[in-house]
Amino acid sequence: MPEREARAAAHQDDAVRPDGAEAAPAPDSGLDLDLDLSMLVGMLDDDETHQSRFGVSLNIPGGVLYGQVISRRAYEEEWETSLRDLPGPGSEALARVPRLLREAVDGAVGSGPADRLPRWVHLRDATFLTGAANQTMHFALWRGRLADVAGWSLSLPS
Repeated sequence: MPEREARAAAHQDDAVRPDGAEAAPAPDSGLDLDLDLSMLVGMLDDDETHQSRFGVSLNIPGGVLYGQVISRRAYEEEWETSLRDLPGPGSEALARVPRLLREAVDGAVGSGPADRLPRWVHLRDATFLTGAANQTMHFALWRGRLADVAGWSLSLPS
């Protein structure tokens, strides 16, 4: 079964019990993720060039975050570069952290369809808006759990 179909089959977005009530996903099953957003993020992760991106606004706890969604690999490469650019003698050692983490995670990922669903979203040039006045934060790179996204839009605020 192609990976996209396996992801969709694993999600069961419209799962219902025999009595007609919606079935709640098991914790950490990956089924509590928004299928559409998960698949969009997964498409970026599957892009071998790691050049694809799209603008998004995410409703997350505490406010709204918007920026460019990038692939996990693009995020790791940019994170590695930013760590290498830190001042001091330990920057080269720190720059190896993203690669070591990727190797550990790749070795621990299961083979079931739900295990292939992305669990994280990675943004470049992200802006976080809170409800409080003058509480805007900007991030060159940002990473967050897809399970924490309550709503989203394929648009950026104007």
